[in-house]
Amino acid sequence: MSHVYGGRGVTVASGSGCRIRGTDGREYLDFLAAQGGALFGHAHPDLAAALREAAGNPWTVGLGLDSPARDEFLGYLRTLRPEGKAFLCNSGTEAIEAALKLATSLRPGRGRILAARRAFHGRTMGALALTFNPQYRKAWQHLLLPVEHIAPEDLAGRVDGDVAAVFVEPIQGEGGVYPMPSSVAVALNEACAAHGALLVADEVQSGWGRCGDILASRIVGLNPDVVCLAKGLAGGLPAGAAVWRGDLGDFPAKGHGTTYGGNPLVASVGCAAWKLLHGKLYPRKAFELGRFFRAALAEIRSPLVRDVRGMGLLIGVEVSVKSPDVVRKLQEYGVLALPAGPSVVRFLPPFVAEEADCLAARDALAAALDECSES
Repeated sequence: MSHVYGGRGVTVASGSGCRIRGTDGREYLDFLAAQGGALFGHAHPDLAAALREAAGNPWTVGLGLDSPARDEFLGYLRTLRPEGKAFLCNSGTEAIEAALKLATSLRPGRGRILAARRAFHGRTMGALALTFNPQYRKAWQHLLLPVEHIAPEDLAGRVDGDVAAVFVEPIQGEGGVYPMPSSVAVALNEACAAHGALLVADEVQSGWGRCGDILASRIVGLNPDVVCLAKGLAGGLPAGAAVWRGDLGDFPAKGHGTTYGGNPLVASVGCAAWKLLHGKLYPRKAFELGRFFRAALAEIRSPLVRDVRGMGLLIGVEVSVKSPDVVRKLQEYGVLALPAGPSVVRFLPPFVAEEADCLAARDALAAALDECSES
């Protein structure tokens, strides 16, 4: 990969469940989980079986030919919005790009697009315009769409008849793990409905059961017109989707496309993932295990801990030292996590994690913070 991602010094040789093993033989508790993409853990037997079966058939057929697996997967996704329509793609940023093109085509002549401060929506050009962090934007600022970034609590008051769409995350992930207050969600619902602006929920990290429901929007009271999904959508295979209310309309003819989106291989695993969510009640487990993990983290008696927050299995610990330093210390203790901005350590446990794993991560964090205090 390009140097832009840096490296952690771990080469993955194998893994299963919530653990991976490096080529040096060391095992890690993986609460990084591919930035949330490994939502079901590694090598989940049900997903592996679906992948093996699908691999014996055509892997990709393009959009000109129909696919039973794609049709089945689309059928599940369409239930997420009233009379839903869906577009399948390959990643979260592609889902955001699709939503951006859809929203602006459905609201022609409107010149304003709103997003939240601290927002992260991806790094392709349209998604990057919606992303707040100036460090991500600065090299391409002159090429980006004009998007207004507003404090979440002030967004509703800025919606008017010239706003085409408002993009928000029900819980900001990279922006510091901030759940949206229900009062903000309700105000956004009302403002967008009153002015005919489209409300787009970025559920790339928060959705698909991670936060305790299929959509985190349901938890906070957000009623989006469009929902964007990815990461664990097909168990970590490249998959994304934009799902919207059917009464809104559709893309203009030839207005969007994809080569690999909705391919039978990925769609088959996506169907298996959907069945796991419902058959094993993973969203409920995420709610209960997340509550347990947050309570355990709150027991850490370190003066460096400022706050513990999150929803389900999207959890942040705000600290008074640099979060990347803590993340590096955690890795030395055999736990993989990631920063959420300069002062928040983010944990993304997969569904298959158990309470003992959460306690191990808690103890590792306590030890890492002790070292940071001493230094």
